[in-house]
Amino acid sequence: MHQMKKLLLVLCATIGLLTGCGDGENEPVIPQESEVTLFDKSTQPIAYINYVNKDSTIYMWDGTPVAYFDGKEDIYHFNGHFLGWYINGVLYDTDGYAVAAQKGIVRGEIIMSNTHLESVKGVKHIKPVPHIHSLKPITPSFKDKWSTRSLSQLLLQEDNTSTDSPIKEKQY
Repeated sequence: MHQMKKLLLVLCATIGLLTGCGDGENEPVIPQESEVTLFDKSTQPIAYINYVNKDSTIYMWDGTPVAYFDGKEDIYHFNGHFLGWYINGVLYDTDGYAVAAQKGIVRGEIIMSNTHLESVKGVKHIKPVPHIHSLKPITPSFKDKWSTRSLSQLLLQEDNTSTDSPIKEKQY
């Protein structure tokens, strides 16, 4: 009886070590599909997340790589600037407002039940080497409302605060 308890204890400890060890909690959760389309406020497909192994990259629709994941949800531009968080299918900016969402998300102002059709994506360009990234800001409270910045402005690092001239967004 004593040996049976010992064996059970060793078995439980081994299973616990095998399932609980590792630094995987900061790794991105890779969905079953290898790519997830990001739709903007007007439900247009603007960009997509390409999940390859643990190397998750955001591409514009024309194939230009613009951002990457550092950990599970933190998104950085290749120039090193922190862009936002991707949480439960929604990409949030640094103020906590949505700039994109995947198809099927319905939450507050974010309604992605009827999205525009996806055209053929451009050929993926070679990814640049990421620069040393900036410090991540304090995580805001996330809102189910749209940002004043568009997804293109965020990913292409365009400034929408200038009053001199209107922003000319690239159409993808």
